[in-house]
Amino acid sequence: MEKKWTPKRICALMIVILLVMMYVGTLVVAIVWPENASKLFALCLFVTVAVPICAYLGIWLYTQATGKKTIASVPEIPGEKEAKEASENASDNDSDTP
Repeated sequence: MEKKWTPKRICALMIVILLVMMYVGTLVVAIVWPENASKLFALCLFVTVAVPICAYLGIWLYTQATGKKTIASVPEIPGEKEAKEASENASDNDSDTP
């Protein structure tokens, strides 16, 4: 079975390649310039955390803009709509009574 190259898969592969290149580059620069190794390591840690967060935010913004369900969509709780409607109806009925 042939796997399709979807935009999501291409973006994920690009992020992995970016992170691997960053780690290899940091290692090479740390070997060549040992005095800058601690700064580069701190930058690597920051980017390792920041890139997935930015990717998640991008997916979430796409979800909000298009209305499609993605991995960043908030799951619906079964019975949540009915409970909300029941509470709204109860508060409407309470305001009608003198």
